[in-house]
Amino acid sequence: MRTCPRTPATLAPLAVPLLLALLSAAPLSAQQAGAVEVLPARAAVTAGEKTQFRAVVRDAAGKEMPGAGVHWLATPFDIAGADTLGRVTTYRPGQAYVLAIAGGKVGIGVLEIAERPPARLSIEAPEGTRAVVAATLQLEAAAATEIGDPVRAPPVTWRSLDARIAEVSPAGLVRALAPGRAHIAAQAGALTAETTVTVRANPVRSLAVSVPAAPARVGDVVALAATARDAAGEAVRDVPARWSVAGPGASLEPDGRFVASRPGLYPVVASVGGVAASAAIRVLPRTDPRRLEAVAHAPLPPGVQAAELWPVGDVVYVSTIAGTVYVFDVSNPAAPGLADSLVVDARLINDVSTTPDGRIGVLSREGASSRRNGLVFFDATDARHPRIVSEYTEGISGGVHSAFIYQHYVFATDDATGSLRIIDFSDPRAPRQVARWEIPRETSGPYAVEFLNVTPERYLHDVYVQDGLAYLAYWKDGLVILDVGHGIKGGSISAPRLVSQLKYSHAELYPPGFMAGSHSVFRHGRYVFLADESYPGTVDLASRERFTTRGLVHVVDVSDLERPRKVAQYDPVEFGAHNLWAEDGLLYIGAYDGGVRVLDVSGELRGELREQARVIGSLYTGSLAGYRPNVALAWSAIPHNGHVLASDINTGLWVAKLVGAPTP
Repeated sequence: MRTCPRTPATLAPLAVPLLLALLSAAPLSAQQAGAVEVLPARAAVTAGEKTQFRAVVRDAAGKEMPGAGVHWLATPFDIAGADTLGRVTTYRPGQAYVLAIAGGKVGIGVLEIAERPPARLSIEAPEGTRAVVAATLQLEAAAATEIGDPVRAPPVTWRSLDARIAEVSPAGLVRALAPGRAHIAAQAGALTAETTVTVRANPVRSLAVSVPAAPARVGDVVALAATARDAAGEAVRDVPARWSVAGPGASLEPDGRFVASRPGLYPVVASVGGVAASAAIRVLPRTDPRRLEAVAHAPLPPGVQAAELWPVGDVVYVSTIAGTVYVFDVSNPAAPGLADSLVVDARLINDVSTTPDGRIGVLSREGASSRRNGLVFFDATDARHPRIVSEYTEGISGGVHSAFIYQHYVFATDDATGSLRIIDFSDPRAPRQVARWEIPRETSGPYAVEFLNVTPERYLHDVYVQDGLAYLAYWKDGLVILDVGHGIKGGSISAPRLVSQLKYSHAELYPPGFMAGSHSVFRHGRYVFLADESYPGTVDLASRERFTTRGLVHVVDVSDLERPRKVAQYDPVEFGAHNLWAEDGLLYIGAYDGGVRVLDVSGELRGELREQARVIGSLYTGSLAGYRPNVALAWSAIPHNGHVLASDINTGLWVAKLVGAPTP
């Protein structure tokens, strides 16, 4: 999690503890400042451009202080950064706040950052590019910026270069007229794209749609089939059908996958050219008697905020937004007890985890007073009383946000460069780096953001490794998949190779002024669950005030590793999502101010999971005695030994249990 100052409405008149701590070395000439004004007060640029701001510092009498020392900061850090002279470099679209600080006073400017214009145009064909005479298929225009970010396509003019074979409407709907190959072009200003549609005579004379005899439930994905026959009654297998469904609350995709978010009777139609057939699917309500019940709550010491948790055996480690990892004995889940603690030099311990045998642990460290952050390895042979055995800071002293243990390697995120570092700890007392991989950066960074040193234009946030594949939540760059020994691209631990990437526009998903990016990643079955983190870019984590969070969970089908595609999502709407864990067809979410959520993600997934009654359990983790009273801010939720363990930033450790049996 990242922190910045308070919202603009309250920032200027109030103290900002973390920011002022960072800027405690302000020159004496500025200590008597009465007010700071940022000029221009408002500005607008396009992402990738730089803008110069200046600060006017006045004393208590309103007299200008031309020699006053000024510190600069831009937030959210992931879309803009300010240098020491007030020059702001922008990276992604959104609304940024430019802060000038002098003598404890803060001035604010607002910078509106527009998206880069489209630089590339392409044509997508979700229904394919093969058709028969009299059939229709929909084409869509897609656009990307010069750095490859997807953006909304501008108005497009469509035309067919072979109008006798196929015509295309202003909306990109192609109608096949005669056998042959038709070249379809799209143009938006100077941008052009072209695709080819192949048309053949329609051999189909009859069509039949088969649907399962048993009713489906809301959220069940039903694979429909259309059987086509020619004039001789022989099956025709190479002609795709076009599908449609009537009625609200259901969708039917080009591959014949049907899913409904409401119960009811849904007529479906398949067509091949002028030949059509229909059927009906009955959908029943989805019910699940399971529920999540609280078993125990173990708060941390007053004033301490929790972070990650990691269970091993009868112990659970809870890291903090401080320099302590607390060790809880959960041999009796109804009465967790504090067994010990592990103290390091840090202001934030994000991740803590152990090897599968529980013998060696690692924690990631940020904000050390020595400015040497990185990783700390500990001996967890006696799980209740861990002891530090080594530190690793070489190349990652700027800070590590997340660390994932795979075999005897740690896949660590490097805050300062936005890169992935792979550390071999086969000898825990002498860990060594064996590989580094990163997406190319646009500029040289990094910029200081509070006690963190991050590269805003490229930021790697989370890693999950399974079966020789590394899945990276790369913030604004979405999901990245690397071969680290799987064999698909010849990659290895020491030489990772890019397999694929899935990018999307966070600016279109979240409000202006919100920081947002691909935050956490978890592979389960054929899917990767990818959670966005989003909250106002002016949050002060030291404050006791409540703040708003957002964040979708994207469901990405990776059965074709080289072509990952989003097929479903979970939109909490009223709160956000932080860390994820999937196991046995259930998805556990530390849902920030929503507490804990448990979703049924069994079977095939399509559509909006929230609307499909797939949320089967919830636990509000707020407490009147919490850091923010009666406000939940759940970080993680992990199933362990028949229970669900959760950490909440405000309230500490929770133990819950999923009770009841699933509906057959």
